[in-house]
Amino acid sequence: MTVEDIKKAISGTDYEFYGLRKDEDIRYNVGNVANNSHQLYQDPWYDDDDELVYPYIENGPYAGFYDAGELDGTCTIGFDPDDDASIQNAINCMKYYCGETVHLLAGDQAIDGEDRGEKIIEDAEVLAVFERR
Repeated sequence: MTVEDIKKAISGTDYEFYGLRKDEDIRYNVGNVANNSHQLYQDPWYDDDDELVYPYIENGPYAGFYDAGELDGTCTIGFDPDDDASIQNAINCMKYYCGETVHLLAGDQAIDGEDRGEKIIEDAEVLAVFERR
């Protein structure tokens, strides 16, 4: 996956927001709408009565995290489609995530996530799928 691959995949599209997402257990096809992500925490949160706020997940894709629930979109590393350095930065960030499949996602509504560079894209459409070679 290169900057040129990304630019070719987004050519002719006019979405407001673009991002990359690497998945370990999910492989979408071009044209699919990606599942909404969940807000996950590594550490427990407690309320004023010392009760656990978010449940600890023991099994499944969120095992080992505290799940604060579904977000209104799919978490991605966002990029500016007109800025090659921004695209390259998003590509470089993919090495820090588990999985073999990188999805190029896009949509017209998004918010910033809690992590640096994170964009949560609402109704994120899959524009391209890149497999690790």
